[in-house]
Amino acid sequence: MIQLSVLDRMNEQLNAITTTQEPSKIDELRGAIGTEFSDNRSPTYRSELLSVSACGNICTVKSVAAYGKAGNVISKQPSYLTWNAIFY
Repeated sequence: MIQLSVLDRMNEQLNAITTTQEPSKIDELRGAIGTEFSDNRSPTYRSELLSVSACGNICTVKSVAAYGKAGNVISKQPSYLTWNAIFY
């Protein structure tokens, strides 16, 4: 998959030459910090977005107690996976 920082640079170039304006996916993720979402990579299948790295390519998430399983497992994952889980 393509890293979100690369995709955002491509969208910036596209925005400069067209009237269609694509929002920054990294900015969308940063605005979603604190959001709980369905996460297939979490041991409980639910996570909360804690932070997005400075480069925008890594997200820190915390599993949330769900389906009878305890949460609070902190992990890192590629930002494109987190963006897809929250916004797609």
